[in-house]
Amino acid sequence: MTPLPDGYRLRRASAADFAALNAIEQASTRIFPPGFLPDDVLNDKLPWRVLEQARQQDMLWLAQNAGGTPVGYVVLEDHDGVTLLAQIDVHPAHGRRGLGAALVNHALAQAKARSVNEVWLTTFSNIPWNAPFYQKLGFCLVNDATVPQVIRDILSEERARGMRERVAMRYKN
Repeated sequence: MTPLPDGYRLRRASAADFAALNAIEQASTRIFPPGFLPDDVLNDKLPWRVLEQARQQDMLWLAQNAGGTPVGYVVLEDHDGVTLLAQIDVHPAHGRRGLGAALVNHALAQAKARSVNEVWLTTFSNIPWNAPFYQKLGFCLVNDATVPQVIRDILSEERARGMRERVAMRYKN
């Protein structure tokens, strides 16, 4: 498990955190190179109904600073028995401190505690804080032809939205 930097802690998210989580997501899109993400993706944010469903299923956790302000979060989702690391964002002002790794490792530990054998995600292959970051945490690239249909569908939707260089990755517990 990745230790948290001093002054930060992980906790379950509450509905009162949703606006802050959306703001973190919006801020984190700004670290991508100009023109890399389509405009609709830059302005997109997880709907509160998705956050609420994850919260109710105990699949939404956040990192907060010493003052109690959320600064990052992670969401797991279950899609017909396939567990997806659906979202991980850290506010850029708190980046490069190990919070992302701590959030991902916490989500993986929670999945393992639920006897989940695999956790999937989709990400960019050519951005250092995407596929290379996940590989350091134990995820492996998986060929599109061998991924579950739900992951192929997600990749297809992402590519249709103009997101290039998307790949599937899997973590095995």
